[in-house]
Amino acid sequence: MERLVEQALALPLGDRVALMRVASLCGDPDARPAEIGLLAARDEAFSALLLKIANSTWSGSVRPIADLTHAIVRLGTSLVQGIALAAPGLRLLESPADGLGPARRELHRHAVRVGIVARALAADHVTSEQALAAGLVHNLGLNVLSVIAPETFRELVAAGGRGQRLADAEEALLGFTHADLGAAIAGQWSYPPALTCAIRDHDQDDPVAPVTVAVQLGDLLARERGLGVEPPDPAMLAAADPDGAAAARAEPLLDALDRMESAPGDLPAMPTVSNEALRTARAALG
Repeated sequence: MERLVEQALALPLGDRVALMRVASLCGDPDARPAEIGLLAARDEAFSALLLKIANSTWSGSVRPIADLTHAIVRLGTSLVQGIALAAPGLRLLESPADGLGPARRELHRHAVRVGIVARALAADHVTSEQALAAGLVHNLGLNVLSVIAPETFRELVAAGGRGQRLADAEEALLGFTHADLGAAIAGQWSYPPALTCAIRDHDQDDPVAPVTVAVQLGDLLARERGLGVEPPDPAMLAAADPDGAAAARAEPLLDALDRMESAPGDLPAMPTVSNEALRTARAALG
């Protein structure tokens, strides 16, 4: 694991230090948008993403926004913080053509759904953008393996395709799980404790942390639909959502994401679920 963490830290994923400082600054009520913008400007791809979202239909901006300060004001620091935290992990899925592209795309589709569902299911005292970010990066360990240990990742994808629990296959191949690896990297990247906990514990029985609970539900519900590289786990889902309430709340959201993916030009109407998260996902993640 130590070797893999070192390799992950050496990957060219933008200015992680700047992004983590952006995330930290966004949590400071006294921070000024101009100050956040100066830090954000250190990562060119992140800056471009903020401007893209700020000028999207979702943002409702009447005038074009051409600078980071106004983009941050328009989006709000909570959303900027969530995007900053998720950006390095998602960039891992932009990798060379090695035959694993379809599996990485499945990781991406799965992550988007887990993030959006976790945002919708988060408890009242959990910041919605924190739940979104945690869902987007919960499989950070798998993302890393797909890039720096592609043959191991290939074996894990095959195991998942056979219906094998990934944690068992990972213990046999590596001696640790993708959740363990992801949490170790998250610690090195200075992720907030709640995100690191969600990455580490999202596959554990009976998680306690509210953000982790929301992420686990999103993960299990997405897997139930065959999204991702991990097989469904009906027993764990039944234990996590015994009355089916979470599934009922998430179903229209997941249906809408499926429709949006098949017809990206039209945002589906969803009378029971806010469209805000969907618009954010489409603008930020494509």
